[in-house]
Amino acid sequence: MSLPEIVLLDTCSDADVRRLSERIASGAVAVFPTDTVYGIGCNAAYASSVGRVFAAKHRDAAKPLPVFAPDIARVLPWIEPAARAMAQCLAGAFWPGALTIVVDVAGSGLHTQPLPYPEASSIGFRVPHHTGLLRLLADGLLLAQTSLNESGERVIESLDAPEAAGLLEQADLVLDSRQRPEGRPSTIVRLKVDSWSMLREGSISSADVAAAIVGGVP
Repeated sequence: MSLPEIVLLDTCSDADVRRLSERIASGAVAVFPTDTVYGIGCNAAYASSVGRVFAAKHRDAAKPLPVFAPDIARVLPWIEPAARAMAQCLAGAFWPGALTIVVDVAGSGLHTQPLPYPEASSIGFRVPHHTGLLRLLADGLLLAQTSLNESGERVIESLDAPEAAGLLEQADLVLDSRQRPEGRPSTIVRLKVDSWSMLREGSISSADVAAAIVGGVP
């Protein structure tokens, strides 16, 4: 396997960012910084690349990957109409930021698990609060991703850490930034048509989520 291309996002021109985004859109697997932790991921439309991400981490195939999006407008087509108002309230309050919103989807064309699993029927979407990563997503890329670590091991805090080496070798692109992750996981919320539930409380509290929904939904 050839060595990955290593890039500092902060110094990339718009043309550089478009090239990197196009490589990922075409199936490349990338390592990158986020606002929470370092991640590894790929275009969610490429089942084979999603399989590579699972293999790199030795991740349980039954655990779907969350998906990064550039904004709420890119996500809305997958959300059933009755749940869109609630999703827009949460996005308005916390996106970009550390909130993952899980919704049921139909005919997604997206993969969050390796084959032979079918395309995703529910997806956890998030818009990361990271300048370089948002530039990468700006043209509409949907990035199936997960934290950079062997499954069951602690999250890797630096790309220079010894335990990162094996994972970096599995990637086609290694992207870094001076805007480093904060190290806290995102909060995960599950939306249904008329209700929501907390799947994981991270840096955004359940009280904050409830307040945003009550304050924003008529």
